[in-house]
Amino acid sequence: MDDAASSDPPQALPDAGDAAMMDSMDDLFGEAADDLGLDAAPLPLPSAPLAPAVLSRIADLQRSGCCTKLAWSNTGSIAQIAEDGLSIAFRTSLRQQSGVYELSDASKMTVDASEGTHFVHVQFSGPGTEMAAVDDQGGVHVHSLTGAIGRMSPAMMDPGAKVYDRTDLDAVVGLHWLPLWPSEFKTPYITSASKSDDRWLTQMRTPEQNAPRIHHPAENKNALFYVTANCRLCLLYQNEINVWQSVSVDLEAWASSEDLLSHAAFGADGDRLVLATHDNARHMRIYSISINWNPSQHSKGNIHYITVAPALYIGHLSALESVAPQHANTARLSHLAVVPKPARHADDGPPSSATVCAIFSHTPMPLDPSQSYDVFSTIARWTIEISTPTLHESFTKLKQSGPIPVQAATTVLKRQQDIMTNKLVLGMECLCHNTMLAFTASDCTIEFRDRTSWEVLQNFGDTAQASNLSQCGFGYLPKEQAAHIAHNADRSALVMSKPDGTFGLKPIALLAGWQPLEDGITDNKSALEVGVICLARQYAILSASSASSDEALAVLPVDLNDTLRTLFVKQFICIMCRHADISMLDQQKQQRTVIGEPFLARGMSAQMVLGAKPDTKERTFAGRFAYCFLNLRLLGFAFASSLSREGANARPDLAPSLVGHLKWGLDFLQYMVESVVEVKRNASPEVSVKELCEQTASTTGNPIIQLLLCSFGRTLIRLQVSSLGQAIKLVGTSIPRARTLEDRNILTDAYNYAKSVPVHLPLVRDFVDSVDSAVRAAYTDTGSNAPRRYDNELAIITEGHVPDELVPALQTLFDSILPKLTESADMGKLYFWDTTWLGIDRIPTAEDPKRYDAIRKMPLKEGTKLRICRRCGARMEDIAADAVRQAPGWLYHLQRHCFCQTYWWLE
Repeated sequence: MDDAASSDPPQALPDAGDAAMMDSMDDLFGEAADDLGLDAAPLPLPSAPLAPAVLSRIADLQRSGCCTKLAWSNTGSIAQIAEDGLSIAFRTSLRQQSGVYELSDASKMTVDASEGTHFVHVQFSGPGTEMAAVDDQGGVHVHSLTGAIGRMSPAMMDPGAKVYDRTDLDAVVGLHWLPLWPSEFKTPYITSASKSDDRWLTQMRTPEQNAPRIHHPAENKNALFYVTANCRLCLLYQNEINVWQSVSVDLEAWASSEDLLSHAAFGADGDRLVLATHDNARHMRIYSISINWNPSQHSKGNIHYITVAPALYIGHLSALESVAPQHANTARLSHLAVVPKPARHADDGPPSSATVCAIFSHTPMPLDPSQSYDVFSTIARWTIEISTPTLHESFTKLKQSGPIPVQAATTVLKRQQDIMTNKLVLGMECLCHNTMLAFTASDCTIEFRDRTSWEVLQNFGDTAQASNLSQCGFGYLPKEQAAHIAHNADRSALVMSKPDGTFGLKPIALLAGWQPLEDGITDNKSALEVGVICLARQYAILSASSASSDEALAVLPVDLNDTLRTLFVKQFICIMCRHADISMLDQQKQQRTVIGEPFLARGMSAQMVLGAKPDTKERTFAGRFAYCFLNLRLLGFAFASSLSREGANARPDLAPSLVGHLKWGLDFLQYMVESVVEVKRNASPEVSVKELCEQTASTTGNPIIQLLLCSFGRTLIRLQVSSLGQAIKLVGTSIPRARTLEDRNILTDAYNYAKSVPVHLPLVRDFVDSVDSAVRAAYTDTGSNAPRRYDNELAIITEGHVPDELVPALQTLFDSILPKLTESADMGKLYFWDTTWLGIDRIPTAEDPKRYDAIRKMPLKEGTKLRICRRCGARMEDIAADAVRQAPGWLYHLQRHCFCQTYWWLE
């Protein structure tokens, strides 16, 4: 030992965070040991092995392009193939009293597989009212929605469309529903919302009706294509009386198992389809499909219909060999899609081409559990382009001895750069008129990409623009891996299988949260506003396409403040209802508008559920206003359908179906008069009439004054008054001609009830007409223009606001119109008249109230099989199919939808 060294004082040990410690490690070993330096990246932990169910699912996707076991239709019905494949059950999402949507139990009505087969694939049509169930032998079984969702009946198949001697070679590898004419071609495109001052502005662009397209030429007739493993293309289509027939053609000749197809995908391209196929030899072929429908017109009495005899024409466009990812040859094809060009009315960018998209997945099975579990997907793309070959320039120097040859244009597949992801992508879909792409991963996340650039759509915090869900801050947080995932039309909700075999519902979430930040540093008020505007736009998109829109409502939190709830409804009305003010129209046009306008009713449907107090049955003013509006519209539709035709009073069979509506309408008018009297009773000199009416709406929730001031509400009330008079006459004349003793007793009771009400119809008619005249005069005197009246209507409907322009009308109402009515009415009898059964106030009582059919307004009998509304929880008797055929037209049309415009669910 060196003496000098031993005499030196001992050095202190370096701190663990000191860089000198790392230097010592370097000195000792010559380099940082095992990359343990602070600047080194942390060691990646081995990924957890995938569950066997997920591995099995990927294997199924790699084996066949038709193996969807869980599907979500645009009606809100969720179909699930049983684990053994022997049946298909249905579920839906139901709004609970707490305001939260939950997944229902499986319905008792199932679709069962034929003997000796099992289902392997399920796929709904665009509107969601038709379902194709595919079995393992290549049988395609079409089922149609029957009344409420949760019940589907087999369609009528022409015997010639059935193939009885099927084998595994007939397995279906690709299926595509043609869009339904004309409904799916009328869906408008709604642009992003831009903020200007305090308004959010959008544009609604309608499709070009003369644009080329491929569809069944008869209105509301469905058709679908499917491709089998043995290279056969088949068209299934509806013909006369909705019977399904088929025609087929071979795509290619096959000689060995290598030639058999594993995947097939379709995409629209004008008046033709583009078909992409992939076989076991990894060859990809592209075809064009055209149809000559050969339609012919027929007549049977007053009924005119079209029959078709389609002929298929196949064009060979291009082909590729050894299709594989650019940088991962071990990955196998798990999904094939043809991505159409964006719709012309929806795309402002440069022209683009249809694209073939192939998703390759890699899920190795390492023998050593300590090895990293390498899981990824690769998205490969080929654009379908037209190329015209050109001769080399040297040929131009030759002497021309004849016409210059023109080279024929050819179709080429231009390879694009692959997109890599470390997730397992289960599938992709086009959204919003083919302007967006949605990629669903096995961790229950969805990645949204732009259709033109294929870039991920991200949120940049722009508070002056509200576009799609992803760019407004919505997304899915990763969850445990799921083998089966289905999602609604706009991807605002998904349902997934769980490891224990159950299913869960997952709405999209605002990733930054809905809680307002009031710490004095961060203000997220604008971000929350953008979120609400975005959801209002999504609700409008779903409503415009006649798809279930409950999922957009499910994203809104239960404790959302009233200001943002009102903003949601207002924005939807501004997007969809450009003519919400009908104050100055003539009365006939007003009545036609309120019955025929569908989108204001959709807005009121949202307002009704958003106006329900969580965990109670009580409603706010907004909820009560919407409830009255929707029920008055229901009654107006029923009365208009039954009483508008000349000679309707000669049909005694109509009268019993209107008894419930007759009583509900009469009692509503009593409720209306009593409510106005109550407001007048609470008046005082210290409070202006404007403040009085607004305070009444906010404190009691009573919506009557606002219904009278609102042009739509006032027109609906006036329509009730005129219709009730006709209905009472019909009931009275039908009593002697009733078909049964029970009907006679029902009609007699209803007629006597109509005569016993405290305020009779002539008084109410004069009252409503006088209010209408006062409102028109007030607007005329103040010179209010159409935009101002529109804003007034919105404020009345959503907030209970009383416009300054209508204060003179209110003053006239209380000073002269109401006293004239009360002088002739039995006010004592009115005071004790019970109207609680109308369901407007929904006051909690100790006794269990009698339940009423929400559509027919009749008491529900014990043990009656019921339908339940997914959104508002209303109930209706489940009428048998035979009875529905004999029902009045209005009742037949309301078999699918509740008065709040949502599909019924059959438990």
